[in-house]
Amino acid sequence: MDTKLKNRHKLAIVLILLMIAIPTMAVLSGYPAYSRECENLQNELDEAALCSSDFLEEFVWASYILYSTESDAGMSKVEKEQELEYDFQEELNEFDNLYPYLEYSVEDEEGKTVAESVVNSGKKSIASYGLAMTIHYDRNGIPEAKIQAGEYKSGQIRELRSVLNEFSRNIQDRYQYSAEESADVYMRTPKNRTFTFAMTESNLKAYMDNWHYTGYMVSERTSGVILILLCVVAAAALLLPIFSTLHTGTEKIFRCPMEIVVAAAFFGYIILFDNLWYLFSRNQGRVEALDVLVWTGVFAGTYWAAANVRHLFTMGLKGYLKENSLIVRFSGKIKKGVRWMIEKCKAGLDKIYRSFDYIDLDDKNNRFILKLVLVNFVILVCICSIWVFGIIALVIYSVILFLILRKYFNDLKAKYAILLKATNQMAEGNLDVEITEDLGVFTPFKAEMEKIRQGFKLAVDKEVKSQRMKTELITNVSHDLKTPLTAIITYVNLLKEEKDEEKQKEYIDVLERKSLRLKVLIEDLFEISKANSQNVTLNVVDVDIVNLFKQVKLEMEDKFAAAGLEFRCDYPEEKIVIPLDSQKTFRIFENLLVNITKYAMPHTRVYVRIAREAGKTVVQLKNMSAQELNFNPEELTERFVRGDVSRNTEGSGLGLAIVKSFVELQKGEMQIETEADLFKVEITF
Repeated sequence: MDTKLKNRHKLAIVLILLMIAIPTMAVLSGYPAYSRECENLQNELDEAALCSSDFLEEFVWASYILYSTESDAGMSKVEKEQELEYDFQEELNEFDNLYPYLEYSVEDEEGKTVAESVVNSGKKSIASYGLAMTIHYDRNGIPEAKIQAGEYKSGQIRELRSVLNEFSRNIQDRYQYSAEESADVYMRTPKNRTFTFAMTESNLKAYMDNWHYTGYMVSERTSGVILILLCVVAAAALLLPIFSTLHTGTEKIFRCPMEIVVAAAFFGYIILFDNLWYLFSRNQGRVEALDVLVWTGVFAGTYWAAANVRHLFTMGLKGYLKENSLIVRFSGKIKKGVRWMIEKCKAGLDKIYRSFDYIDLDDKNNRFILKLVLVNFVILVCICSIWVFGIIALVIYSVILFLILRKYFNDLKAKYAILLKATNQMAEGNLDVEITEDLGVFTPFKAEMEKIRQGFKLAVDKEVKSQRMKTELITNVSHDLKTPLTAIITYVNLLKEEKDEEKQKEYIDVLERKSLRLKVLIEDLFEISKANSQNVTLNVVDVDIVNLFKQVKLEMEDKFAAAGLEFRCDYPEEKIVIPLDSQKTFRIFENLLVNITKYAMPHTRVYVRIAREAGKTVVQLKNMSAQELNFNPEELTERFVRGDVSRNTEGSGLGLAIVKSFVELQKGEMQIETEADLFKVEITF
């Protein structure tokens, strides 16, 4: 059974080969006849071109141009040609194209040569030229023409005479002059001149090929025969698989994708019919091996293409496209690819568009503007190079540019409105406003607006804090001055009434303590006022800061002992001598140590470190606080602020404020830090 199927398939292959071989032999056998038809058709086209008014008119124009540009005493030939260029530029260009192939001579009424070409046509027989003619103009400018050589003399002379009859009138219609201008150089009708024009066979052929190309064509009869044979082969490819016993039409070679089949057939037939003339005429109708291969390939390709398309009828359009179309099979990937390309193009255009948002307005050079001008220049050059269609392209470009500029302007206006709204809110006192939107080209202003907002907010916070501190200052000063003053008044009244001397002595002691406290308070207040007003005179000398601190500490040993404080001091071995006011520095150390005796937890250790670091002198004191440190360390250096909020301890509340003022007067820095109950003061000179 398998052998029988194989034999039938072989029969199908034989039939297919016959379907290819028979039309191939039919075409090859007709080569001589096809070649003759091509030659006859080409001769007809050549005759039509050589006898056309367009071709013969060029010789008439040549006679007019040669006559109008004859040199005379008034003006040279070049100057006359320049005068004619305005109205007869096209004709002058055609004469320039004809001139390299043309031999001519110009004679006057006496037979004298007025002008001639480099190669004198009179040196050889006129009959030997591929084309030769004489145009004679009498004294009235009436022309008379004669074709002296050429294959189509009769047809050419009829058309040439027709051209001459209409020529003079056409020139007058194109080029009118008034009586005053008649003396100027213009395209004049020749008079008393005989023009002889001649072209050799080779020059005539070369000129016609370059400027009057007629093309190489095949007759409709020949093309029709070829087309019929192609249709027969295609029909055989469609009908042969109908016979199921042949088992053909389903081979893999006939399952090619539709796009490949259509592209191969389209371009193949275009190439074939464009080169039919060459195939038939290249060897005067003789058949060679190349011709056999070409036509075998043509009919084999036709059978293959038709056999592939046949599935369109058996499977239906939808099934065929689904099975045999690359576009349909890969439509998903194609759509993804197209979307990807569109997204990339959009991203690129958006990137270019958004690049305008990042123009540096502070940049004083014109590089960005120059780039825009250059890009626009390149686009306009490309549009202008399209000639007539450039106007359409320019309109489209102008519309696109308008839409882009309008969109950019609207975006710019919207971003400006956001910026303006934020400034108005700030002007109304809303210092918490923030600009979260993208401002594009106004982005630098966004940063500056944020700086202004932060600056205003900081200034307002400082002012609020200053007002609060002023209120607290008045309250604290009133409290601290009122307390000893009230005690003094009370004990003075008691003293007036008291008769007991012991009691009087006790009251006087209290009065002395309260008055001394009031004195210290007033002196401290006076001292801090002078320091803040910079009305302090410093007596700067070289001070050994380690010995000075030791001296202050030694004088206060009794207070440390009473508070149960134990010092751990870390001093350098060498002296640290720096230029300071010794009295003010003594007061700094005294106030710091007094502050420790008041607020340090009893029976704890106090750590002192004096060192030289990076060219600076650092004095550091650390102690454990007796009370919880639940306040802002920076506020301790304000006036009348104490570590105990209830203000039960002795003191003016100006100690650390004086320390800070005296440190800063001597170009130093003071820093207070707290960590849990650890209190730390660091002074740097």
